[in-house]
Amino acid sequence: MEANLSLYQAVKQTANKFPDNNALLFMGKYVTYTELIEKINQLAAGINELGIKKNDVITMALPNVFEAIYSFYAVNKLGIIAHMVHPVTPVKQMLKFMETTKSKILIILDTFYENYEPLLKEGVKLYLVTPVDSFGFVKKIGYKLLNRKRLKNIKHTDNVLPFNDLYLEKMVSEIDKDPMETATYLHSGGTSGEPKTIELSSFAINYLANTTSYIMDRDDFKNKHMLAVLPMFHGFGLCMGVHAMLKFGGVDTLMPKFNPQETIKLIKKNQVNYVIGVPSLFEALLRQPEVSNPLVCNLEQAFVGGDYVAQDLKKRFNQAMDKVNSKARLLEGYGLTEVVTVCSVNTIKHQKYNTVGKPLPGIDISIVDVETKEFLKENQDGIIAVSGPTMMNGYLNDEQATKETIILRDNKKWVLTGDYGNIDEEGYVHFKQRLKRIIKVSGMPVLPAEIENLLMNQEYISEVAAIGAPDKDKGFVVKLFVVWESNTNPVNFDEIKQLIKENLGSYAVPREIIILDELPKTTIGKTNVIELEKM
Repeated sequence: MEANLSLYQAVKQTANKFPDNNALLFMGKYVTYTELIEKINQLAAGINELGIKKNDVITMALPNVFEAIYSFYAVNKLGIIAHMVHPVTPVKQMLKFMETTKSKILIILDTFYENYEPLLKEGVKLYLVTPVDSFGFVKKIGYKLLNRKRLKNIKHTDNVLPFNDLYLEKMVSEIDKDPMETATYLHSGGTSGEPKTIELSSFAINYLANTTSYIMDRDDFKNKHMLAVLPMFHGFGLCMGVHAMLKFGGVDTLMPKFNPQETIKLIKKNQVNYVIGVPSLFEALLRQPEVSNPLVCNLEQAFVGGDYVAQDLKKRFNQAMDKVNSKARLLEGYGLTEVVTVCSVNTIKHQKYNTVGKPLPGIDISIVDVETKEFLKENQDGIIAVSGPTMMNGYLNDEQATKETIILRDNKKWVLTGDYGNIDEEGYVHFKQRLKRIIKVSGMPVLPAEIENLLMNQEYISEVAAIGAPDKDKGFVVKLFVVWESNTNPVNFDEIKQLIKENLGSYAVPREIIILDELPKTTIGKTNVIELEKM
């Protein structure tokens, strides 16, 4: 399939080929490919009236609802960059993100209006999505009653507008834009654990989505449903959870927030056939009694990544599938946002125990020496390096970090992942540990550097370090080490947790805070994270 298209063109191509296929499913309501393109076109016409130009930026902080899909492809049609952000991002961090990307429009759920109302003073215009607008009277009334407290203070003004106002019954031409140019901004910890804004092109996302037929070992996806629960601000969720199915004529079953009971119900109804997710998602599924229902055999394939995956989890999942005569296996992959997402994966046909699979077609993975950056031989440990068409365009406004991450070897560009591992004689990739310090809490990246920088600005703290501590349900949680400033009065732990929550979000809040007289140091004076992990 062609990758040298805009993301909008890729979906339109599918709609021309399969106009009557179902494309989306949300809360029991289907949208066909014809209806999907109509909605995208109507929305693009409205956004065009706002005067937003090619390569300007619109920020979207939405869960996986119809409007998230429509808006993402509508702005792509207009050559606008889609800036994808977590819907519960703290207002201070949201402002920082929007200033960095020079974005002045924010699309959010109407129930989050009060969270982001302070941004109006900063010149930000809010468009409020009501996710049941396309549903019947009963669901609309139920939504208003359920959320009446959060909706009662909304007053529409020139800068607070209903998202529905953007739909116009007219056509606007697609803006001509090179598919290699940046199409979307995603946030990540980079390969070093420092906050980065990653620039991804339509070409890179399309190329990776095209590998779906290889990964799944099938070409016909009509009425095959992907659980689109991983958010679109996550490369895995955006490309493999949403865009991949829309390139092949399949169905995205949208789920704004993961619900294991509802997921099992959808599997039993044959409305979820594929699940991709982080380990905690599959742990939650296995805890459901109905996972042993014979109709769970409708689940055909499952893929896990984004975090450390215990071999025991895969064993228990596979045993559960055997009991219901499902051929699904929990297949582990590896990837990073700098190459959109997955770059190696185990498949039904090609899998090996305790590995993250082989590189995808067209993707090269090598191992380089930590110090010299020279290529190593098979079974030698070093930094995992990735090359191929899915590579990012770079880190926004950070040329130095881009140069440090992308190196030139053998006339090819390689992304140094900051992860440690090797490749065996059969070509399977072995991921061993992250050299970068990102903590994945329920699959969501938490950056220790952000926590530490925030707390070091407080006069009562002399030293601080944040690490990840293993957790059965969340994969990892934040563990914090603090050294009090000797000349000040220390504060209680609740105040520290509240400060972190307000500025960085709930995922970054530490489960445990430990007070030390001093942090352990390496021979060159850096904080010794390895020693902290032993405590």
